[in-house]
Amino acid sequence: MAASPVPHPDRGAAQPRAASLTEWLRRRDDPQLAQLLRLRPDLALPAAPDLGALAARLGVRTSTQRSVDGLDALTLRVLENLVLAAGPDDTITGGVSDEDLDALDALFDRVLVWGDAELVHLTPAVRDAVGPYPGGLGRPAVRLFAGVADVQLVPVLRHLGIPPTAQPRGGQAAAARLGDDDWLTRELADLTDDEHEIVDRLAVGPPLGTVRTARGETGPQSPAHRLVERGLLVPIDGQRVELPREVGLALRAQRETLARPEAPPLRVVAREPLTLDQVGTTAVLELLRLVEAVADSWSAQAPVTLRAGGLGVRELRRTAKDINADEVTTALVIETMYAAGLLNATTGAEPAYLPSVDFDAWAARQPAARWMVLASAWLGMTRQPSLVGRRGERDRVLTALGPDVERGTLPALRRQVLDLLGELPPGSAPADRDEVLALFAWHQPRRAAGQVPVVDAILSEADLLGVTAAGGSTGYTRTLVAGSATQMARSAAERALDLALPEPVDHFLVQPDLTVVVPGPPVAELGAELGLVADLESTGGASVYRITERSVRRALDAGRTGEQLAAFVAAYSRTPVPQALSYLIDDAARRHGVLRAGVAGAYLRCDDVALLDRVLADRGTFGLQLRRLAPTVVVTTAAVTDLLDTLREAGFAPAAESPEGEIITLGVEPPRSPSRPAGRNAAVRAAVDPDAQAAELVRRLRSGDALTGADNRVQTIARDIPGVASAATMETLRRAVREAQVVWFGAAEADGSTKAHTMQPISLAAGTLRGYERGRTGLAAYPVHRITSIRILDEDEAHGLDQDDGHGFGREG
Repeated sequence: MAASPVPHPDRGAAQPRAASLTEWLRRRDDPQLAQLLRLRPDLALPAAPDLGALAARLGVRTSTQRSVDGLDALTLRVLENLVLAAGPDDTITGGVSDEDLDALDALFDRVLVWGDAELVHLTPAVRDAVGPYPGGLGRPAVRLFAGVADVQLVPVLRHLGIPPTAQPRGGQAAAARLGDDDWLTRELADLTDDEHEIVDRLAVGPPLGTVRTARGETGPQSPAHRLVERGLLVPIDGQRVELPREVGLALRAQRETLARPEAPPLRVVAREPLTLDQVGTTAVLELLRLVEAVADSWSAQAPVTLRAGGLGVRELRRTAKDINADEVTTALVIETMYAAGLLNATTGAEPAYLPSVDFDAWAARQPAARWMVLASAWLGMTRQPSLVGRRGERDRVLTALGPDVERGTLPALRRQVLDLLGELPPGSAPADRDEVLALFAWHQPRRAAGQVPVVDAILSEADLLGVTAAGGSTGYTRTLVAGSATQMARSAAERALDLALPEPVDHFLVQPDLTVVVPGPPVAELGAELGLVADLESTGGASVYRITERSVRRALDAGRTGEQLAAFVAAYSRTPVPQALSYLIDDAARRHGVLRAGVAGAYLRCDDVALLDRVLADRGTFGLQLRRLAPTVVVTTAAVTDLLDTLREAGFAPAAESPEGEIITLGVEPPRSPSRPAGRNAAVRAAVDPDAQAAELVRRLRSGDALTGADNRVQTIARDIPGVASAATMETLRRAVREAQVVWFGAAEADGSTKAHTMQPISLAAGTLRGYERGRTGLAAYPVHRITSIRILDEDEAHGLDQDDGHGFGREG
């Protein structure tokens, strides 16, 4: 998951140590600086003008916190140990163990620490990012006892054999006693089992406890109170206590709980890569079927958009029933279709969701190309389908396509999960998903609590979408992810998927029970016609359809004749057509169209007077308000489509006819919504080589640094917020104006380059610095926000400038 560390050929090399972080950065070679920008890309947004500015940004709390949160368990443990060992000046002397050198190099790569293996410095803000309890240990005893009131400190000092002394000397004396290893060992040996249970639990971390609930006892003789009186727990407020760091370290040493964190094992099931790809194609074909089924369902009955946005719960259930899938899968398919631009809401007084005009073009493409559109959309979409159906804020149900399932961090998290699976050998799949979750938690322990449930949902979604197969990364997915979903990567992945997909078949097998088995994905024309004349029952390597009277009637309503249906079955079936199927088609075709509807409001005519009498007497047709004009003709004010639908629901089999009396098909183009502008998830940037981009940023840093010079007196601005002048910079400028001193500064030009200036400033107002600049006559003015670095020149430097140039330096007034 993490980037490979850059080699450190100078580890342990005998050379003068850098005196500052900026100087240490200057000594790093270009590959090491490029690695830093890849590992912490926020440092380059916007690009720093020089290494001094980069060093200042390394102390920004948010950037440091983000980098610390991304460390694996081993590297985090080493960093926490360094924080524990650091002195007040954030320096660690004595080095680290040989087995921790690789983790130390990873920290150097991220510049969370700097220096060398023998003398390590913490980067500013690292202590705050790690937190007040590194490694789950409490604060030092001297800090804890300093906050204890005198009245609480008296019994502790009495137990420690120290005369009652007021703060701060009393707290310092108690802390010194805890620092005595021999005394602390004896105290821990004298603890009762109840007392040991409390301190052992706090020693594992976190080190905070509540006196009232530590053992369920509240009396003065409770184990927690006894520990407080013995100085092994320190009260920090009315109820909470904290285990001092010295006690925690001693207990961990006794229990040997300082074991080196190791990555949990991940058992795998090995297959041939092509076999795993073929397993994944089953999910790919099922996804394409579900997408088309959703489009058909919504074309026939478009779900109305909720007032707050999104799809109603009832509409989601109806859609799940129509496509024969559960609601979780249906929500995932809908969200992916929307992210791919295949669905959109219509405009108007009552917006509804429909397939977009882009859906038809998508449906005409080859299966591999269609899946690639959906997979790329899922990788980049900022929505979490697994939240659909859960309760959100104010106990409201989160709906599909609603605004409450947006999560901006999901694209990066999906990439991390797929990168983790991509580290397995090709064709391999994890034997247990829980082991994958445990390994992910090891790679990012600080984020595990909130992200492991999301990762579990991502793994499920990937299997449903065919991105993974049996939990393992397929070959075509590896190709897609390795190329960062660029057009070239999509084309290569599409070719790999096309090779793995089974060859489309142009035949089926009709069984005596009127089921139709298609031994593979059907060709386009076969699939379309078979979907019209039969109902899909199951999918997989082979699809199973069933022909019923209703499905045959559906085909007849679409304009097919009985002869055409019989010919279709005979032409594509590799088995003899069952006699029952021939009878079913003939019977349905003979009855179809006996009742005929036309436009008058609409009319209904039938040569069978008795059948027409049954229609008029049927309770299901009362709403049509049918009126008989002749023994064989009935009219209604309803539209002809409503007349046909009502009669069909009542169990009749009418057909529409033209004014000439010929049977016609009242087919219309399916409704479509307008194209949806590509969101940020679907926007694909031009392919950029990250290594080349990082190398270019390093080149600019070196150029800017050469401009500012290696003088460590240069004060780099923007230590808190890049692009904003800090208070220290403003104070330097005010001091130069007040004391008539000469300053050197770098200023950003309009084209983004940086230029050096030497000036004696005379005023600082309205965000503008004015003064006399070397080499220019008259006053010069520069916006303060464009100043990238600054320093005040000493007297010798300013005097040398006066000798070189006579344009205003040292002027009075």
